[in-house]
Amino acid sequence: MSDVLLSVFNRLGDYASKYRVISEGELRLRIRESLELESLSMREREALEENLGGDLEELIFNSITTREDKISVFSPDMQTKINYQGEIFYCLPTHRYMGTELEDAFLRWSAIKNPPDTVAEVVVDFMHRAGYQIQTHEVRNLHICGQYEHKYEYIDLLAVKSSDKHLRILILSSIKFVPYLMGGNSAVDGDADADVIVVPTEKTPAPFISFFREHDVGEMMIWVADVERHTLDPFIGIPQDKEIESNFTNPDKARRAVSVWMKKMRILDF
Repeated sequence: MSDVLLSVFNRLGDYASKYRVISEGELRLRIRESLELESLSMREREALEENLGGDLEELIFNSITTREDKISVFSPDMQTKINYQGEIFYCLPTHRYMGTELEDAFLRWSAIKNPPDTVAEVVVDFMHRAGYQIQTHEVRNLHICGQYEHKYEYIDLLAVKSSDKHLRILILSSIKFVPYLMGGNSAVDGDADADVIVVPTEKTPAPFISFFREHDVGEMMIWVADVERHTLDPFIGIPQDKEIESNFTNPDKARRAVSVWMKKMRILDF
């Protein structure tokens, strides 16, 4: 095996040993980054792919996550596949994963795939359409201690329309960050001055359903941003400003969906 692959597998093995649970998206990203560190020329990469018989990133991914497609004895083994909150995760086969490690992995991937500044672009455009100006825009840090302490960014906006119409808006990378930001599992006690929290869509409704079952944000509103479509819709709460309401894409549909979730939860709880 080439020195390049040995170096890549050693680096990925160290990463796997450190975190033990990694999302599919993050694993593919780390493979790409690890190959980039090797500074392979186009010709060197093509020669390696021809020798191995396929796309290099895909071959490395399959070598790590399957038993059948190993290309090296030095490849880390992350063959245990788990679906959690709509995302696919891989963990070490000898490791009985802990809930905190799985949650850590979900938060890491959320921060990577939905950085708050991309969500903020949707929010700022939306507020401008509703007649608001962004008076302050601050990037803050949220420290979360799981298996390791991680620092995640979120954005704090103050949107002003008039002396009696202003909103403090907090923008996060996932609904799963909200309980950590608020500092509790019941009504808001960590950042009570906020009026709105904005989070991006997820692959499935599962994270939102879990949040709805387990947490109460009091009078605070939560909106959901579709970054690809550049749209916003309500999840919890109704704004007093009709211009905000009229700029939501499908507010009635979104609220009906939440109502259906609530009915299903009551049946399951019963």
